[in-house]
Amino acid sequence: MANNKADTTQTHTPPIQAPNVNVRTRMSTPDAQMPSREAALRTSQAAASVQGGASAGASSKANMPPSAAVAAGQPQKSAHARTFVIVAIIVIAALLIWLCVWLFACGGPSMFDPNARDGQAPYKSAEEMQAELDRVVDEGMFNISIASAIQFDDGASTGTAYIENVPGNHYLMQVSITEDATGELLYESGVLKPNQFIEEIALAKDLDAGTYPATATFTALDETTHEETGRAAAKININVLN
Repeated sequence: MANNKADTTQTHTPPIQAPNVNVRTRMSTPDAQMPSREAALRTSQAAASVQGGASAGASSKANMPPSAAVAAGQPQKSAHARTFVIVAIIVIAALLIWLCVWLFACGGPSMFDPNARDGQAPYKSAEEMQAELDRVVDEGMFNISIASAIQFDDGASTGTAYIENVPGNHYLMQVSITEDATGELLYESGVLKPNQFIEEIALAKDLDAGTYPATATFTALDETTHEETGRAAAKININVLN
């Protein structure tokens, strides 16, 4: 701030010798006050700007559209969704593991043939059935039984095969029939327990009319572990009439 000194006024009175009186007046001119007013004005404007910004922010938050509010809450919902998906995957995995263990322990629902019937093939007489029951099959040995010729009305019909796991066997049996000329699989059974038989079978391939030499292979399985213990084969004919 600039300070301007006024002119010093001196008055002399001849009769009395008075001391000099110096009157100094300090005046504030408009130019001297300008910086303070401008600073005050700028401060006021700055304060108003800050207050205005705060008010605008408050107004913006207060007037937030519903979509913005939903977006603000979205991360929490996404976290819940992810947690649900993870839990669901864990539960499904646990169920699959349990199912695999059950299938392995029980042999699975498809291991044993649903067409297998308890007892011996009905073509046998009572004496033959009794003789079979009385027969002792040595451990490590097994007997096989199947019709030597299986007849079908056509390639899509069933034929009488009389596949049998005789009572004296100590093993489970699974039977497959393959065509000798091509090696193609014509039939495959499920597992038969001792003293079970399958009477009717259907071909896996629709054969034309004719006679087809084939091989029936019996696979013996351990009754406890279900592991293969041996095989035996028999030559048969597949006869398709039409």
